[in-house]
Amino acid sequence: MKALEHVAGRSWCESRGYAFDARGLPVLRHGDGLQQFVIPPDAGQRVAMAKQQMEIFRKEEDVCIWIYDWDVWPSGQWEHLFHRFRLSYGITEGLGERSWHLVPKSDFDAALSIAIYSVLMLWDCHVFGSSGTPFLFYSHDEIGRKTG
Repeated sequence: MKALEHVAGRSWCESRGYAFDARGLPVLRHGDGLQQFVIPPDAGQRVAMAKQQMEIFRKEEDVCIWIYDWDVWPSGQWEHLFHRFRLSYGITEGLGERSWHLVPKSDFDAALSIAIYSVLMLWDCHVFGSSGTPFLFYSHDEIGRKTG
């Protein structure tokens, strides 16, 4: 797993056909098969949901995950555990410097771990597949969107 700066992460996505709006957020339309869902309040249900929804990315050569708005809810700002997770991959910069994560297929559990942590903490989390089609988003507003 590698942590990327914003420009590199967005460039990776754009080179695979993902588009971004003027605010810098992913552009997806209902015509893309976009479905909205509610993030459950129970932690166990959140983990089960993330594990099930992330399966669509298992076949991807790489998965790029962008953590965005991780500091919306003060009660969900426990970065220490996530920082230690990133240190285990040699990533010393904080989320403010490198909030994009490029995860190869061989380390899919790292991508799954990022998604699970994000949904538990209600951090905004965008997940992109290298094929340019699957997309998953978890919001601090306890809703999400997915394709596929």
